[in-house]
Amino acid sequence: MVPGDVTRLLRGFEIGSAEDPATACDFARNQFGLELSTPQLEGFHTSTSLAPLPNVSLVVSTTSLPVRLLTDSSTMLHLHLCQRGSCTLTEGERRIEIGEDQALVCSPGRPARLDFSANYAELVLRIPPAMLERMLTVLLGFAPRGPIVFEPELATDDPHFTGLREMLMLLASTLDPDFSVWPKAALAQLEQACVVSLLYCGRHNFSHLLARSANAAPPQMVLDAEHFAESQAESDIRVEQMAQAAGVSASTLTRVFLKSRGYTPAAFAKRTRLGRARTLLETGAATTVIGVALRCGFANASRFTQDYQQAFGETPAETLRHRRRQKAG
Repeated sequence: MVPGDVTRLLRGFEIGSAEDPATACDFARNQFGLELSTPQLEGFHTSTSLAPLPNVSLVVSTTSLPVRLLTDSSTMLHLHLCQRGSCTLTEGERRIEIGEDQALVCSPGRPARLDFSANYAELVLRIPPAMLERMLTVLLGFAPRGPIVFEPELATDDPHFTGLREMLMLLASTLDPDFSVWPKAALAQLEQACVVSLLYCGRHNFSHLLARSANAAPPQMVLDAEHFAESQAESDIRVEQMAQAAGVSASTLTRVFLKSRGYTPAAFAKRTRLGRARTLLETGAATTVIGVALRCGFANASRFTQDYQQAFGETPAETLRHRRRQKAG
């Protein structure tokens, strides 16, 4: 996907557009509990797409002119992932600016001001506080006392943030209005994985408890499932197969993976296959992108290329070229 191009995100989920600020203000207030304003009128345009998932929702929003949002009345947590332009958050005396592929968090009950640049586009994950608390309870083994409050800034070099961004982009680029691409059970697991990744990569008032839990040794079933996935890295590994190798049900394995690792067994299996593909390309054991994709269980070569680029920052074809240049040199 071309950087800054949001035309492929949430296609078919458009819920509104506006050519005048008054209409946009009413829409933002009624739909999201946000107060919108803009200092300019001529050339104003906004558009919004909304995809409701079983427990959370995804939003794609664009604006042609600079706008300001106040979050005072919002009852949802918002993760803003910038796709184009820049956004500045002001919360009390704190001021944070993000650009493309960076993100920030707005917690409910924490008034903040968001100033978006002209020609801005973003992907937003909206999470009800009850969903956050439910997943944190799963991870900790007990219910948190009090609401979860995030620090606005996210560490974009955290592996959990990388995984979160990849999952959000995958969902936003593949969802369809009929929800025929993803079964409900798969969507439920993906959104749980997104929430868990946010709980790990974001800083909040329960982060110290999660860190303590994460330092504990993983259960044997997790190690057994990981060993199986690594031994089958050149095949289309399924969660059910990993669960069978671990001697538990798929739902149990997924729950324990989320608690001990912060991601799903499916995510581990996919990253294992991508890692094997990279090794094959770097060592010269594979000489074509299609060949390595099929060898590692990826039936769709274009999807493989996209996943590979998101994981390693370059396409498999670029890895091949680097290998050939090194061999020639």
